[in-house]
Amino acid sequence: AQRKGKGGIFKAHIRTRKGAVKLRPLDYAEKHGYIRGVIKEIIHDPGRGAPVAKVQFLNAYRYKRDTELMIATEGMYTGQFIYCGKKATLTCGN
Repeated sequence: AQRKGKGGIFKAHIRTRKGAVKLRPLDYAEKHGYIRGVIKEIIHDPGRGAPVAKVQFLNAYRYKRDTELMIATEGMYTGQFIYCGKKATLTCGN
């Protein structure tokens, strides 16, 4: 007889998922102004209805770039600049 336990046929197939989708963590630039990012690519995430945008920001504290996964809004395209922060204007994609 098969043993009872975790697993079986009722498990989600998550091997090809792209990653956790989050907003940027709040830092000084975002609380008091805005920060610019560029959309590098828009990809399909299996198991999710909406497309995912890979957005690249310059790190405010070190010489490097941060890549974030965000939900792609209507009207987003690759190469578009988006602005995140308190003083960012409301446009399509921000």
